[in-house]
Amino acid sequence: MDDVDSAEIVSGLVVVSSRLTRAFRRVIGNESELVTLRALAVVEQYQPVRVGHFAQGYLSSQPAATKLLSRLEGEGLVLREASASDRRASQFSLTDAGRARLAENRSIMIDQMEPYFESLSPDDRVSVHRALGLVAEYLRDRHPVDSDEEI
Repeated sequence: MDDVDSAEIVSGLVVVSSRLTRAFRRVIGNESELVTLRALAVVEQYQPVRVGHFAQGYLSSQPAATKLLSRLEGEGLVLREASASDRRASQFSLTDAGRARLAENRSIMIDQMEPYFESLSPDDRVSVHRALGLVAEYLRDRHPVDSDEEI
C-alpha cells in the first residue's frame, strides 16, 4: 500500500477513539470516576493550568470547569495557587494524591487492555506505537488548545 486517504485515517481514529472510550468506561465502571480521571488528565497535560485553559481542554464552560476544579481541590487531588503572571487568577496543578489516582486508574486500564495488544506481532506493535506518536505529535503541535498561548 503506497498511500491512504487522510479522511479515511481521521474516520478510523474517530471510530477507534470511541471504542476505546467505551472500553475504558466498562473497565472503570463509574461515571463520576471517569469525570474525575478525565479532569485530572487535563490538569496533568497543561499544569499549571488556569480555569479558562482547563475549560477549553476539558471541553466545558468556564463555570462548569470552576465547579469541577473546586471539587477536585476539595478532594485533595489538585492544588490551587495564584498565577505567577496574574496574581488575581488561579492556576491548578496535580497533588501527589491526584497523580496517584490517575496512575492507579491508568494501571487498571493497562492491565485490562494489554492482552489485546500482546497478540499483535512485534512489527504491528511498532507500527501502532509509531502511529500513536504521530497522532500525539500532531495534537501537541497543531491543536489550538495545546498551544503555549496564555488563555
